[in-house]
Amino acid sequence: MQKKNKLVLIGNPNVGKTSLFNQLTGLNQKVGNYLGVTVDKKIGYFYHHKLSYQIIDLPGTYSLYPSSKDDEIIGTILNNEKNKDYPDITLFIADSSNLKKSLLLFKQIQDLGIPILLILNMLDEAKRKGIILNVKKLKQILSTEIVLINARTGEGIIKLKNKINFLNAKKKFIRYHNNSTFLSSSILYLKAVKKIQQYYNINIYKAWYYLACQNLEQHTYIKQIKNKYNIISKRLQVKEIFNRYEEIEKIISQTVHISCHEKTKKIINFSNKIDNYFFIHPFWGYFIFFLFLFCIFQSIFIWASLPKKLLEFCFLFIQKKLENVYPGPINDFILHGILPGISIIFTFIPQIVILLFFILLMEETGYINRVIFLMDRLMRPFGLNGKSVVPIISSLACAIPAILSSRHIENYRERLITILATPFITCSARLPVYSLIISIIIPDKQWLVFHLRGIVLMGMYLLGFLTSLSISMIFHIFLKKDYKSHLIMEMPTYKWPILNNILISLWIHIKSFIFHTGKMILLISVLIWSLGNIGPSNTTINKYFMIQKQNLNHSYLGIIGKKIEPFISPLGYDWKIGIGLLSSFVAREVFVSTMATVYSIEQNNYHHPLKERMKKEIDVNSKQPIYNLATGFSLLFFYAFSMQCMSTLSIIKKETKTWKWAIIQFILMTFLAYSSSFIIFQILKT
Repeated sequence: MQKKNKLVLIGNPNVGKTSLFNQLTGLNQKVGNYLGVTVDKKIGYFYHHKLSYQIIDLPGTYSLYPSSKDDEIIGTILNNEKNKDYPDITLFIADSSNLKKSLLLFKQIQDLGIPILLILNMLDEAKRKGIILNVKKLKQILSTEIVLINARTGEGIIKLKNKINFLNAKKKFIRYHNNSTFLSSSILYLKAVKKIQQYYNINIYKAWYYLACQNLEQHTYIKQIKNKYNIISKRLQVKEIFNRYEEIEKIISQTVHISCHEKTKKIINFSNKIDNYFFIHPFWGYFIFFLFLFCIFQSIFIWASLPKKLLEFCFLFIQKKLENVYPGPINDFILHGILPGISIIFTFIPQIVILLFFILLMEETGYINRVIFLMDRLMRPFGLNGKSVVPIISSLACAIPAILSSRHIENYRERLITILATPFITCSARLPVYSLIISIIIPDKQWLVFHLRGIVLMGMYLLGFLTSLSISMIFHIFLKKDYKSHLIMEMPTYKWPILNNILISLWIHIKSFIFHTGKMILLISVLIWSLGNIGPSNTTINKYFMIQKQNLNHSYLGIIGKKIEPFISPLGYDWKIGIGLLSSFVAREVFVSTMATVYSIEQNNYHHPLKERMKKEIDVNSKQPIYNLATGFSLLFFYAFSMQCMSTLSIIKKETKTWKWAIIQFILMTFLAYSSSFIIFQILKT
């Protein structure tokens, strides 16, 4: 088996890193996670002229000194030659129209002594701004190979691959000599640096980095040296950055020339005016954004309904075709255990595709940066940032794509708070439950354009939104802050979207959903079906250990429903509602279909609507209707707060890389659901 040469792709945020990664690897990529941390690891593979490469897309950053958990990953990989991801070559991508911003990180990585290739992207953007680069001079000053590309169109990718092959062949002979001037101006610290260098047998900049990096203070020897020479890491960082920028200014003055024509100035001014008067305006900015969101959600409900119905039709067609194929237990298991689980997975996909498509489109055009800037101030008091607004509002449709979209939030703490707050927003799966319960307990009255049932439904949506913000604030108070979060971003210019870039990213997300979240959904669907179709034997000997097929009433699910009745009766529920609560753990809307099955079996009556059958249900003890105002609102509050969606739990586990937060979320929401339903029922029943 041919050895894979290891590459890492690194650069500042918004310089085209993801586009280049997609151009190099196409669909041959996967998402994993780094050992022991909750950060996604994007790995891709490509083959060029008989050489095989593995490339890791590292998180975007501005400096080697970490300001988040994601940034720590970069230092961990690049500073440890024994790390399994330590690269043979580093591919450093920079924005040609803003080279100064990228050179700080470039010089830091170069001084670590790793072979590095500078890739200048967005040449078209630089040209439009009248920026001319003296590439030959730049190559000479930086002592590095340079490749010019356009990552969005794919221009220059073949040249880049050839250059990677060339460097790979020469890497054993590459010896980079540290020529940074900032070290020579730091005589006060050189004694400490020398000692670290000798102790760890590393180069001089790496020794400096060990002293300047705060998250290495647990190393005893580093701590001793810091105490001995009275070194404060932050001061070293500030000194390095200050001195490096003096060096970078000289490089830029020799290699970058700006010749901005009047036409170019007019285009830039026009773009700035659009931003100031519309997209980031204190009023019109919000108006345009919410109008855009309105269009997205209209699209989700309108466009997703047809493919969803087609998928449901296909699964129904398959189900009918299989009904007469070898009838028996295996056939029944496939028809009612496996197929419904697969059906649930695939019927989510149209909504996910549409939502993610629009989010990727906003990214590709540069509009998402305007939204983040606009919303950041509003979201900060709740422990969120501007990027949280997309997942929170997206969860009105479905929490699963909404949680997936939280990946755009770099700060792990803010991403976690967003993920935990998102399931409280009223999603489309709660709508069938709300509609059924409200239609049973609320009279069908209307005053002018105000419909009483519509007002109650809107109240449930407001309740979800306010609870989501309150939960965010609570987590904001109690979750430990590892790093201070600041919104550092540069407003990119507007670009025409390239469909291929969007589709590749879309496919990676969908594939990840199907193979990671889907298998969990399928597993629990099969479990719920099994418990609902088998039960203890009717024989008197070892009846609980002898299993046989039973109807829902006598199945393990039915027995569990009756067993939990004492716990749910204070909420106003009987065992049949208990079965509905248990079965709807697969998905909230399953509550409606389960109740239809239960009342069909019990009353043997298929001719009346479900809500009529439920209205007639009488409590055997009180001889009063079970579904009264108290029970109805108790159920509404239960579904408003409970985590009745194992798909959402699965995606929380996947995105946080641990069951810990999924379990905490489940306990918290269950407690809120139970306590609020109990209080509501006890107040209204009197």
